[in-house]
Amino acid sequence: MILNLNPEDIKYVKILYQDYRERACSVRAAIRSISQAEIMCCAKFENGLDIKTPQEITLSIVCTAGLYRTKTTLKKIENDEPYTFFFLIPPSSLEYLQNREYFRVEITLDCIFSYRLNDEIINIQTHTNDLSASGVSIILPQREIGNENAWLNINTNQRQIKTKIKYIRDEKIDSGYKFSFSFTEISETDRDFISQICIKKQLEERRKYFK
Repeated sequence: MILNLNPEDIKYVKILYQDYRERACSVRAAIRSISQAEIMCCAKFENGLDIKTPQEITLSIVCTAGLYRTKTTLKKIENDEPYTFFFLIPPSSLEYLQNREYFRVEITLDCIFSYRLNDEIINIQTHTNDLSASGVSIILPQREIGNENAWLNINTNQRQIKTKIKYIRDEKIDSGYKFSFSFTEISETDRDFISQICIKKQLEERRKYFK
């Protein structure tokens, strides 16, 4: 259970809840305290939150060693601007999913693949096929393509991520070739942001599956 985890190893948690319109929402929060009776988390919101409580929520715990997930109850929230505090019942068990560095999901994001050919920079506008905090696969029209000194610009709704990449493998598909790369130079902020995207995407897929 979560009480067996070292709080210093917990980077953050994701709380998946329903709003008053029964729409699925998620919030990233930090754990403030853990006891036998209660877990208190905190997130920053300028105008606070209005959430129906108590309610069953899905709790994802991103640790140094990996990603855990469980169901528990959100007992109440308290708004103390600019912060919102979440009070949870400690879960009795945790499901270990996998190391977050290799937490891969299928997702389509616009991106630009760039590499140097002689003295020329080649830019190819394309999209991702899947994504993780450690690497990505993209769709390219042809196989005879340079992969040394390559980099990638990935566009999301919130930010643009630029990273150097290293070729791993490729395979023929109907729309061209799927090229897989690992990230070789990426900021920890961007890596954590990608991890958040992957967690949110898997939660969306999980909700579809259990409908």
